[in-house]
Amino acid sequence: MKLPLSWLKEFVPIQAGADEISHRLSVAGLEVENVERMRPSFAGVTVGRVLSVERHPNADRLSLCDVDAGQFGRFRVVCGAPNVHAGMVAPFARVGARLGGLHKAGEAAQSLEEVPPLQAAEIRGVRSEGMLCSGRELGLSDDHSGILELEGDAPLGGDLASYLDLDETVFDVAITPNRGDCLSILGLAREVAALFGLKLKPPRVKPPKAAGGECPDIEIHAADLCRRYAGLPMGSIRIGAAPAWMRRRLELCGMRALNNVVDVTNYVMLERGQPLHAFDLDRIAGGKIVVRRAGADREFVTLDNIRRQLSPDDLMIADARRPLAIAGVMGGLDCEVSGATTRILLESAFFEPITIARTARRLGLRSEASYRFERGIDREGQLAAISRAAELIRKWAGGRELAPVRDVEPEAAAKREIELDLRRAADLLGITLPRDEVRRRLISIGAAVHNLGRDRLGVIAPSFRPDLNETADLAEEIGRLRGFEEVTDHLPERPARIMPRDPKRAFAARTRDIMLGCGLTEIRTIAFIAPDDNRRFPGFESAQPVVVANPLSTELSELRISLMPGLLAALRFNLNRQATAMHAFEIAKTFARRGDLPAESMRMAAVSYGTYMIPAVGAPPVEAGFFSIKGILENYFRALGIMDEIAFAAIDPARAPYLHPGMAAEIRLAGSLIGVAGELHPQEGARMELNRRCALFELDFGALSGFEPPPKAIQPPPRFPAVRRDLALVIDRAVAGATVLETIAQLNQPMLESVEIFDVYTGEGIAPDKKSIALSLRYRNKERTLTDEEVNRMHEELTGAVLPRLNAQMRQ
Repeated sequence: MKLPLSWLKEFVPIQAGADEISHRLSVAGLEVENVERMRPSFAGVTVGRVLSVERHPNADRLSLCDVDAGQFGRFRVVCGAPNVHAGMVAPFARVGARLGGLHKAGEAAQSLEEVPPLQAAEIRGVRSEGMLCSGRELGLSDDHSGILELEGDAPLGGDLASYLDLDETVFDVAITPNRGDCLSILGLAREVAALFGLKLKPPRVKPPKAAGGECPDIEIHAADLCRRYAGLPMGSIRIGAAPAWMRRRLELCGMRALNNVVDVTNYVMLERGQPLHAFDLDRIAGGKIVVRRAGADREFVTLDNIRRQLSPDDLMIADARRPLAIAGVMGGLDCEVSGATTRILLESAFFEPITIARTARRLGLRSEASYRFERGIDREGQLAAISRAAELIRKWAGGRELAPVRDVEPEAAAKREIELDLRRAADLLGITLPRDEVRRRLISIGAAVHNLGRDRLGVIAPSFRPDLNETADLAEEIGRLRGFEEVTDHLPERPARIMPRDPKRAFAARTRDIMLGCGLTEIRTIAFIAPDDNRRFPGFESAQPVVVANPLSTELSELRISLMPGLLAALRFNLNRQATAMHAFEIAKTFARRGDLPAESMRMAAVSYGTYMIPAVGAPPVEAGFFSIKGILENYFRALGIMDEIAFAAIDPARAPYLHPGMAAEIRLAGSLIGVAGELHPQEGARMELNRRCALFELDFGALSGFEPPPKAIQPPPRFPAVRRDLALVIDRAVAGATVLETIAQLNQPMLESVEIFDVYTGEGIAPDKKSIALSLRYRNKERTLTDEEVNRMHEELTGAVLPRLNAQMRQ
């Protein structure tokens, strides 16, 4: 926000220097990023009045002007500007004046001594005793189309630089998103007054003059997006240039002057922070204004003559037939104020910040108005702004009110009263402030304060400060205005208390340790994802994606259902940079739509690609695959102590179509599905240009962290040795290894301590539809050592019972 010092002084009688003002604003949270000291580099230019204009006797495009320069006398001037006319007040450079333009302090520019003085000259046989100046010749603007016209009350013979306040200081203030009230001269002046203990002198606002006409009807069909809308019709408008001082202030604040009506609306916006808009009243159809969502309207041409694509939820200002403006962002080309405009409708409204921010961001269309609406404007400042604009239009555009202001407010804003606990404020600030000082500082920012009892004050927050809602906010304001540099450094007095560790955080930390121990690296991936990735990786549960309303790009327009696409993208990213292997995991949220509402779930997923284990010299490497990823999961479950509750089972390919149908399994915990594991489907691998097997798993981390396994008794170490026997069975290929283990467990052999699969073989000597599975069985008696005869007998009984149940044969 640009803050010219001369404009500030109209609101606050500040005598401090620019450096002190800059420092006080910065330490109060309004950082002054730059201070520009402007100075005119012309001299000898005064205010003159053109008394008469005659045609040059020797040139068709030149005029002879009689100029009155006040105390300096009258001069004969040759002028070629097309807009010069009798009665015109304009800058007049006398003989001896120096014209060097306007420069910022520190810029390289010619000094006045280096600029040659203006000399009297004979032009086409007529002597010219000076020069009437354009804005560009004075360095005030780029306009060279004609003479710069001044107001009629400008002092004749007065110094032009003094009259236009060209010796100026401009502060460039960075405004934080929560301080929309400071996006105006009045708001910054209020801050300066509060910081320096001065009285604020806002301009008096005269209400619009009474008129007997009818204002267009105003209908608000989107009361949740437009809280208030005021309109004022004005006629007898004469479109022309705004006064030079107003154009100068607009330019100092970074805005371009257009015409007197538009410049007035921009000037009031800068002065009071309330965006305004002027419609050509004669182009409003049906005699009414409708504030509504875009709905079926899909396109709209804005003032910059660009056709914009609308969303059904965009807020529009319309008449009885068509949209007129994108509310709070930009007006429309069909209803703009032009040189032919004689009647206007002034708009002053309050739009919800979030809808303006969403529309402006989606359209890539940021304006001074939308910038202010996004950060929140004064909820009650609409009438004061429209009255101020009407006053200036009456003065500088010849306008008059055609009807009273029509103010529509579906629901009045509620007063926000905050109970300020002075003891709590002292705890937050670290210092105790007198009650009177607290009251004085809050009143200085526009709050109303009354007593509620001992150590309590009732504070009604001003309507232009939506960021004040609780004691902490008020404590910050008090400390900010007093100066945080006065707050002494000391630790707050609080009783020491050890907080119990969050069980979910502890479980996540333990999981990370286990995964790191298994050789996996933790990574983070972005939650936004392309719709195609969600379709290819729908997770292991049926879910619908959550669509992002304002995506950064079409490739990031949905939230992820599964962590796998992000892990695979990270794998491809690393392979593109000459990595040969990657083993990583991620613990993060996934998102899915459950009915009409989006829901979050915690998931853990991992990807394993390439050499998983560096072998001994001469031994083959262990490559990532289904069994390596399954081994990682088994180690994880054993470390958690829940392996007995875990079951791996064959998976329906429709549940995880992205996994290899013959190398995948579903994972169940106490009978409930909690995840899937397996190798990436060959088609997906080919699409990603992977030339080796890629193993994956994904688990429901929330279900894991909330599972409480049954308590287990601590077993003492065995006193007697175990005896191992191996068993090789030939079974159908379709029989899963888990089925074999479960069948043996169902025999309830009391001396059988454990069963493990240590080999699976297919090939020579085995029928094509069969496979050989080798088992290691351990027998142990807790009371004594088993003999070979006892073990052989138990083993033969078990074998005889298993063979028919599995339709198996002993491998020879």
